[in-house]
Amino acid sequence: MKRSRLVFLLGIGLLAQPFLAVSDVKIAAAVRKNVSEYAGQRCNTPPRGSGIVIGRYSGFTDNPIISFGGDWTPVFAVRCFTSMQECQGWLYTMRSKYNDANQKLISCQRR
Repeated sequence: MKRSRLVFLLGIGLLAQPFLAVSDVKIAAAVRKNVSEYAGQRCNTPPRGSGIVIGRYSGFTDNPIISFGGDWTPVFAVRCFTSMQECQGWLYTMRSKYNDANQKLISCQRR
């Protein structure tokens, strides 16, 4: 009885695997990966209800030119975007380029 359950569950897992792989591709394709680090506009926090998407990033870099070959240098950026997809692409670029610091300060938020 236990052996037949194990074979049954393995069979279902093997059958479901291609569908799970396709769903992961759709999620990964939703983020734009060609957004520049300098995309968006510098801005102060816009008022609520304005519809502007604000992106925040906090991290560190160990660039030897900036830090003179020593410690980590903090990187903090706030940008305003017109769409959530562009903001998420910007965050993808920032997280790829720098090391994350505080997860609470890494977000895209519609105001």
